Amino acid sequence: MSEAQATDSARVDVGGIAFAMRYRDDIAGDEGLCIEVRADVEGHDTELLRFDCFRVAPHYHYGPEADDERLMLDLTAAGDSLDWTLNVFERGRLRSMIERAGYESVASGLDEAEVAEAMPQVASAARGIVEARQS
Repeated sequence: MSEAQATDSARVDVGGIAFAMRYRDDIAGDEGLCIEVRADVEGHDTELLRFDCFRVAPHYHYGPEADDERLMLDLTAAGDSLDWTLNVFERGRLRSMIERAGYESVASGLDEAEVAEAMPQVASAARGIVEARQS
């Protein structure tokens, strides 16, 4: 497990995947934390899933570098988009989401126990980036 952190970004490598986090304010009228789930696919660092925890229009993507299926979050039902995203990770939904994105080989090699163990580190890094931008 490794982590490199700056004020606006962090990366946690664990269990065969990486959580790459950065704050985005390059979207007209919106901003927020972006969490990419990445892995090595055939020798290339590939974005498997992306969770855009934006203020106005939060959404997530299956296979952003492939088919790029985008689903909007209903803030009324989901509440805070970062809380929702971290909950998805903590409930162990990553394997099935990575499979749906078309990366079965990555999903089959995912070490879910390591990922679960690293969730406090991922959550802390994510919240730290957001708090730094809001202060």
